[in-house]
Amino acid sequence: MNIQRSFLVLLILTISAIYGQAQLHGTLDFRYGLGLSENVIDKNMSVENYQPSNISVAVSGLYEFTPQIWAGVGLNTSINNSAVLQYNGITYSTTPIMQFAPYLTMRYRPIKQHLNAYLFTDLGYSIPFEKSVNFSKGWLWNAGIGYSYMFRKHFGLNFNIGYNLLQIVGTPIVVTDKNTGNESKIISNNLRHSVTFAVGLVF
Repeated sequence: MNIQRSFLVLLILTISAIYGQAQLHGTLDFRYGLGLSENVIDKNMSVENYQPSNISVAVSGLYEFTPQIWAGVGLNTSINNSAVLQYNGITYSTTPIMQFAPYLTMRYRPIKQHLNAYLFTDLGYSIPFEKSVNFSKGWLWNAGIGYSYMFRKHFGLNFNIGYNLLQIVGTPIVVTDKNTGNESKIISNNLRHSVTFAVGLVF
């Protein structure tokens, strides 16, 4: 009897583990962010004379709570482009900045009869690396719509388009005075608004 009970418990645990694993999904997304505008927060000015952009790779793990609701955590690595800014006769030259941001993510499929289409949102914060000037900290937020074409339950293609709000704290900038030619370095805090396009894989 004890052997039978043990076998039954083992069987239930195994089935539960298999079922639980079946509800787990991984995603790998390659995203391009086309900047709409960027604000230099601490100088109260809007950067309009260059095209901000970034390229990022995002890896996430999602749990399928229901066929309509998936949620989980992820990690986003992005490279933000360099820029030359002009403001009141002063040139601001930035360097490429990287960000390394863990985030929370959620996908909601509002149409039960068409589960491939979804709404999504991400919220994260870039890890500060105080000893590196090439990494910036700051909040990131994504929101948009997407479509997954699944070949199998754990393999498919993913596409989405959305809005991205990116805070770039601690951007090193070389400041050049056009009248005197003198250069100095400052640290700037920027806020970037972008539209994003992503393609990836679902596992």
